[in-house]
Amino acid sequence: MGALLTHILRDWLGVTLSEAVLVGAAVAVFLLNVLLSVRIVWAKGMRPNSALAWIATLFALPGAGILIYLVIGENRIGSSRRRRHKRIIDLLRDQVPPWTDPRVMQWSMSVEDGQLARLANCLGAPPVLGGNLLQLSGDPEEQVRWIVEDIDAAREHVHLVFYIYEQDATGRRVSDALERAARRGVAVRLLVDGIGSKGFLRSADRRRLESAGVRVVAALPATFWRLLVARIDIRNHRKLVIVDGVVAQTGSRNIADPDFKASGRLGKNDPYVDSWIRIRGPLVRELQEVFCEDWAMDSGEFRRVRLTEPPMLPGGVAAQVIPSGPNFENSTVTALMQASIQLARRQVCLSTPYFVPDEATISSMEVAARRGLRVTLIVPRVNDSLLAALASKAHFESLLDAGVEIWQYEAGFLHSKTVSVDDEIAIITTANLDRRSYEINFETSVAVYDNAFATQLRRLQAGYLSQSVRIDPRGWARRRRMQRFMEHFANLVSPLL
Repeated sequence: MGALLTHILRDWLGVTLSEAVLVGAAVAVFLLNVLLSVRIVWAKGMRPNSALAWIATLFALPGAGILIYLVIGENRIGSSRRRRHKRIIDLLRDQVPPWTDPRVMQWSMSVEDGQLARLANCLGAPPVLGGNLLQLSGDPEEQVRWIVEDIDAAREHVHLVFYIYEQDATGRRVSDALERAARRGVAVRLLVDGIGSKGFLRSADRRRLESAGVRVVAALPATFWRLLVARIDIRNHRKLVIVDGVVAQTGSRNIADPDFKASGRLGKNDPYVDSWIRIRGPLVRELQEVFCEDWAMDSGEFRRVRLTEPPMLPGGVAAQVIPSGPNFENSTVTALMQASIQLARRQVCLSTPYFVPDEATISSMEVAARRGLRVTLIVPRVNDSLLAALASKAHFESLLDAGVEIWQYEAGFLHSKTVSVDDEIAIITTANLDRRSYEINFETSVAVYDNAFATQLRRLQAGYLSQSVRIDPRGWARRRRMQRFMEHFANLVSPLL
């Protein structure tokens, strides 16, 4: 049979068997590219830049483009996981009682603040709650001390979610506090990302904590079987501590020493610089619900978690928890950032380590600057991601031309993710100003509608500016052509991420 086929191919078609196989494979790949292009138009048609970038990748990298798209092309979280998430949310809604203190829902805001709060609420965020006391810290030692102090004061339970949990001095301090809490009978639950905390999950420290009674669970574990049904790089990027349902902490800080990445592109003089908040009041229950969702998703445990009602505190402020992630199927972070910029009347200041936003966010910043507002963007001078560093710089020229101030922080790797608007609104978030945080990762943001706290955040941002160098538009326009090409090429492929 093989000889007959070879004879037909050679004598009738004038090709060898190997040539016929190659042609057949090329045709098959081409047809698969066409079919997958239709799928891309259907899935990403509302974002033409991303769709065109993926279609170009398919045909520029025959075969490999198909594999890349199947792995990271869509935000596949897994249909069973999505259904389970909906069931968990429904269970939480049934079990969470209404607030017994009506003052929690009574607060006054400016028109602009109310519009931002309403937008977040329409996108699935909980309502604004009053009576919250918040502390803001930019000091890494103080941040760790807060975490350890609250864990040591725990009587009932300690709940933590972190993207990165290292086995360094900071990790040992927190682990020791968790072990002490577990040994005195406190229920301790620790949820860490399956990739971000891969080393810790395989370590003796994890086994030591578990032997003391700490329940350790990997969020979104990266397994071969999960790769077949879901996008493997969807990560839980949250950072959250909740103690006894009465105090919570969140922000950009991971459980790691500031210099834990003092290698590669970051040196010992480029430690992480983070912002962190400590919260008491009704807002803690909303953050507890976020933890309950995440914990139930990856541990399978739900009914063991008991929600409490934190009291409304005198002199407290109005604030709102804004969770986001691919399970929510919306553009919460994108809308939040763009609305913050659009609602500003005098100034808006943003700090972020990774600046690779969509065109609408760029346009919002440029329009705000041209309206006469002071728009300030603070980014690190040195970035631990070469691709992110190049892609972000591709936007600088148009932003500078519009009047946006761009400052490069020089006293370390600025990892703080903050937004201040008119000294009225303050946003502390785990989300970066990039497409990954916009569309892929699970993130948590806290919007605070209070002038005093917004002023406090503005002072922290002013401290960043005092250690930053402002980019000169004329000097930036004179950078080398090869540098421009690399930046624009990185930006060209950024929609693929």
